[in-house]
Amino acid sequence: MRMYIMLFFVLCTGCISTNKLLTSLEHSEHDNYGYSIENPILIGHFSSWQKNTDVALLYLSKLMYNEKTLQFVLHATVKKPSDQPRKRKSLPLLYGTPSSLGGEFLDLYLMVPRGTTDTLNLYFDVEIKGETKIPKGLVFDINQTNNIYR
Repeated sequence: MRMYIMLFFVLCTGCISTNKLLTSLEHSEHDNYGYSIENPILIGHFSSWQKNTDVALLYLSKLMYNEKTLQFVLHATVKKPSDQPRKRKSLPLLYGTPSSLGGEFLDLYLMVPRGTTDTLNLYFDVEIKGETKIPKGLVFDINQTNNIYR
């Protein structure tokens, strides 16, 4: 019973932290923020890369481009430039899953605004903590409900 109560508490705490993280976002002043491997969206606020990836997907579901929601097309990993900060690789924890991938890669999400053929390449660093902002040309609406997979 204690384990279920603890699990419930941890899940609720994670949801609250994520909502606080995404409620006070500002627009970036840099034109290439989020659009290039040199200036990715820093989303590594939690100690687990899996949780950070979930936050990145939630972040993507709240973005709009020219008043159109975004649709997921492709996810890929790309090699991080050598001059960017890296997180130390950790040992495998539960079930052989490491809490860190060593900071060698960035996540690339290829998104398409619904009803268009425009494509957006958005780069995320899910292991390095930094100030998360909104890339130029995009609008972030925390109240939006968008399933990026449909």
